[in-house]
Amino acid sequence: MKRLSIFIAFVLFGIFILVNGCTKKFDALNVNPNAATVVPATNILGSGIIAVANTQFSERLDIYYAGSYSGHLAAIGLGDYEYRVDINNSMWEGMYIAMTKLVDAANVANTKENNQTLYAAALTLKAYAAQKTTDMWGKIPYSQAFELNGKSVLYPVYDEQSAVYAAILAELKTAADIFKTATGSIGVGDFIFNGDVSKWRKFCNSVRLRVAIRMSIIDPATATSVIAEILGDPGSYPVMTANTDNAYFWYPGVTPYTELWYNRVGFTSGTYKDQYRMNDVLISTLKSNNDPRLPVYALPNTWGVYNGYKFGPTQISDTTNNGNNVSGIGTRFGNNPAGFSPFMNSAEVSFIQAEAYARNLVPGNAQAAYTNGINLSLSENGIAATDIANYLAQPEVSWNGGVTTNLQKIYIQKWISLFKQSVEAWSEARRTDVPLMTNISSTSGYGLRHNRPPFRMAYADEEKSLNINFPTDVVETDIFWGTQMWWDTRTNIH
Repeated sequence: MKRLSIFIAFVLFGIFILVNGCTKKFDALNVNPNAATVVPATNILGSGIIAVANTQFSERLDIYYAGSYSGHLAAIGLGDYEYRVDINNSMWEGMYIAMTKLVDAANVANTKENNQTLYAAALTLKAYAAQKTTDMWGKIPYSQAFELNGKSVLYPVYDEQSAVYAAILAELKTAADIFKTATGSIGVGDFIFNGDVSKWRKFCNSVRLRVAIRMSIIDPATATSVIAEILGDPGSYPVMTANTDNAYFWYPGVTPYTELWYNRVGFTSGTYKDQYRMNDVLISTLKSNNDPRLPVYALPNTWGVYNGYKFGPTQISDTTNNGNNVSGIGTRFGNNPAGFSPFMNSAEVSFIQAEAYARNLVPGNAQAAYTNGINLSLSENGIAATDIANYLAQPEVSWNGGVTTNLQKIYIQKWISLFKQSVEAWSEARRTDVPLMTNISSTSGYGLRHNRPPFRMAYADEEKSLNINFPTDVVETDIFWGTQMWWDTRTNIH
């Protein structure tokens, strides 16, 4: 009892000293001298770039989920349309964490550093991330999503996808115009273009083209206006035209800074590290036209041939679907620790132009743009000029050749060129229905009730339960189907 009394006395004495002692320098004494008080905008931009890459090009989203939905990849023996609350929540959180960082980078660059170039770069990438986010979920919080500090918005409203697209185009237009005259360096946080402002300009306008063509069927007037402005004034609004313009995030290749696909599917001595393989839709497409990208995209199976995993009612019992029989992911994409995460490539831009010309949205040479897109995609993958020429001569590849329409050729070649950009490839398949995918995974337990791959990602459960403004009019049938994207105008699909 005596010891307890002494202890209490010491505690009370300590409190007395703290309360009545000198407090003029109390705050200073309790500040960590090594903690950063002002984080440069370029550092925040770099953190935002990494956050986007870690979500968009992660194993779970880029290979397992969107990889399966796009017809590019598959997971052997697993529920390819599997739903797990923690993973689904993390993808939603990942995109909003990334966008929040990019908003912070833009604000610091604009208001504290007066660096308009960096501001435009951060705004560009924030719009890029927003396009990915809305194309995965549809309606999303956007106009009020980043106002917790300024306006104390705890429950941001969900904006219609058309409104999100309008906001994205406005932000990209703002950035594009700033880039024309802005001065200032982007700094060490630029892990995509290493501070090359001219490439950021091209990336910005190329993303504008992507957004415009995505909405061109549902809102042709707005899309045509944007496309005409960009392609009609290349001096003011340059776009990506060469593979040196590609917006790729290259990894150092030294642990722990190794490429994301490599971390999961990289192999040694011919032994696969995981169950992820190539999808039959992509493999069959490549094989049907003697595509020289086949041995770059895929590895031969145990028997030395290329074979993709086939979705459908018999996918589990199909003996050609086992690990020995299904091709793995090619070395360039899955087995390089110093590999890349592809934010966007120049081939896609050429195919966007080809479509705009072929559909007479704006005047231009569709065939030349189409051929250029194929050249860019194949040359990027190390294909020799003679092999490119032979490929272009294939009946179903050559312009006006075979039975495939020229527009379908553009769609399929664009889809092929988007390998390792699974969300984008999935979006294109949802928009165009090319390639036509009707064999749906049977391992999910509900996939066979549908005649197309999933229409959407499921909203995060925590968002449904915590945000009072969650939209109750959005239907999630079997989690991944239901309400289609605003720009997904396909009919008679379920």
